[in-house]
Amino acid sequence: MDKQTRAEKNREKREYWKSQIEAWKNSNLSQVEYCRQNDLSRPRFTYWKCKGDKKSEAIRFIPVIPKFPSSFRLKDSIAPLKVIIGDRYRIEIGDGFSPDTLLRLMGTLGRL
Repeated sequence: MDKQTRAEKNREKREYWKSQIEAWKNSNLSQVEYCRQNDLSRPRFTYWKCKGDKKSEAIRFIPVIPKFPSSFRLKDSIAPLKVIIGDRYRIEIGDGFSPDTLLRLMGTLGRL
């Protein structure tokens, strides 16, 4: 007899609930009514719906490319970069900083 691994069972559960949530979104029914009509546990449905929402809210970084007027002179307007994290950290970076040092500092702060 072919036994399913735990990972396979979990994948099947995720796929099942993902398809149920998609069907609910397309049904124009309330969550309660959809669960009632499809004989689904409302708490279990909510659990999987919230679990899916968290994954879709992943942090994404979007590059920002500033557009300056042709009369803008960057050298005249450089101000120090300041990173303030609560009352605990204050980092000021002026002209001539080392990008490698900044990367190491950010890595260190990320581990705290």
